[in-house]
Amino acid sequence: MFEDRTPENIRSEVLSAMEDRVQTREGSFAAEMAGPMAVEASMIYEAIKAMIPAFYVDEDSGGFIDVAASRYGIYRKEGTRAAAAIRLTGRANMTVAAGTVFLTEDGLEFALQEPVTLNVDGAGEGLLTAVAVGDAYNVPEGAITQMVTTLTGLESWTSGAATGGTDPETDRDLVGRLYDYWRKPSTSGNVYDYEKWALEVNGVGAAKVFPLWNGPGTVKVLLAGPERRPVDESVVAAAHSHIEELRPIGATVTVESAGGVPINVSATLTLDGSVSLADIKTRFAAKLDDYLQSVAFDSYTVLFNRIAFLLLDIGGVTDYAALTVNGGTSNVAIPADKVPVAGAVTIG
Repeated sequence: MFEDRTPENIRSEVLSAMEDRVQTREGSFAAEMAGPMAVEASMIYEAIKAMIPAFYVDEDSGGFIDVAASRYGIYRKEGTRAAAAIRLTGRANMTVAAGTVFLTEDGLEFALQEPVTLNVDGAGEGLLTAVAVGDAYNVPEGAITQMVTTLTGLESWTSGAATGGTDPETDRDLVGRLYDYWRKPSTSGNVYDYEKWALEVNGVGAAKVFPLWNGPGTVKVLLAGPERRPVDESVVAAAHSHIEELRPIGATVTVESAGGVPINVSATLTLDGSVSLADIKTRFAAKLDDYLQSVAFDSYTVLFNRIAFLLLDIGGVTDYAALTVNGGTSNVAIPADKVPVAGAVTIG
């Protein structure tokens, strides 16, 4: 907006505006005075430019999003920590202290919540909690295989699947909630109220509300995660509890995770040789995931031609053949209680 407000341009304009009788050549008094003034004036324009994202908040406004949202009682969701059960075996009656750190091969750390004393058979069970928030800590069963410090007497352990970890809210999702607050006025337990309450919960990135779904006084709320995928039961339980605290008296609320419809893509590509097939697979998988996120809860059809376009839009791809989506060559319908999720991608 103020790209042309450089010190050089401002200085030139100032000197041009002076009367002809004033000497403005390089080295003159007027030229020497106009230079510092032009620098200061350009800094004012830079300051004005920096204020634009504060007044016109979008997903590129950074910390200004939090400031603007907080005026309406909307705060960034901080994310949650994953938890996993662990079974320990070792010397009978030994105690493994709370805070003992176990980790995955990738270095994700989990700490023991409470001390575990092994019984006379040398076995005991406890609960591990991730040391930080994030979806990355939702690791599968048996993935926690190492310790920071080896304990004498502790022979082995097995971990269950870690669940419940969610990422902090992204700028895009936070500004989306702020826009929803402006655009979708919520009051007296209307549809927008239920949607807003669901979106306030960690791990919820999208919500779909079905009023009167099972008769008068009933409401169903379907949830999807920040990446528009189904959520686990801990998120469903947290959302249900939160909505129950806020809903109008007399409403019967059902909260469920949306189901997932895998979108499987298969194709044979013609390449120009400038990009490897592996790189093309990676790019297409990212484009497909972005597309499916964009239609979740908004459109209930995955377009065959849109997926074809995604393939041809990748640099290095000149043509395709034998393209199928979920085994066919037509659009894929998505039921109202489900969201599309990326499935198998087979590209040759």
